[in-house]
Amino acid sequence: MKVEYPFFRYNLFFYVYVLSFFERAKYDPRFSEALNVLKSKTTDGKIIVENPNSKLANFSFCKKGEPSELATERYQEILDNLG
Repeated sequence: MKVEYPFFRYNLFFYVYVLSFFERAKYDPRFSEALNVLKSKTTDGKIIVENPNSKLANFSFCKKGEPSELATERYQEILDNLG
């Protein structure tokens, strides 16, 4: 249930991102619940990386506990897919 970025493993963020492309998923209560959990993990509309890849953790786009502009762009893509 942690937010991981970049996408390497199947996790909450990746799950919501992929399903946001499917029209049918948008009306599924399980998707809505996962989206709400992801939304609750944002700060000022920005994605906070909770579990970065250990080999990339020193890069600015995926520092643990800090907002990521690239991850936020992906999050915005989810919101755009929802209309």
